[in-house]
Amino acid sequence: MQSALCSSQTAFVRPTVAAKPQQRAARAARPVVCSAVKKEQVAAGVTAAAVAVLANPLAAEAAATPSLNNLIGSVVAGGLVLAAIAGAISAVSNFDSIRR
Repeated sequence: MQSALCSSQTAFVRPTVAAKPQQRAARAARPVVCSAVKKEQVAAGVTAAAVAVLANPLAAEAAATPSLNNLIGSVVAGGLVLAAIAGAISAVSNFDSIRR
């Protein structure tokens, strides 16, 4: 226990030696790629991934479970309700406009 304490005390008391600064090599110039080219490459990659997923025979033969059918039906019904509400608000606002 005493030796561990002594070694930690000497390490604590002894100042650390600063490393000599080294000169860094200059970075090689990287070619600048136009952002439009990058966007086209990303779009091509996403398209290729989508085609690969859709071409997968397992995805083509995926069975629609009853719970999935219920979820899809609920989403469609909710969309129809929201569309009806938006249509009603639009019709009422056009019919009964307030002129100030």
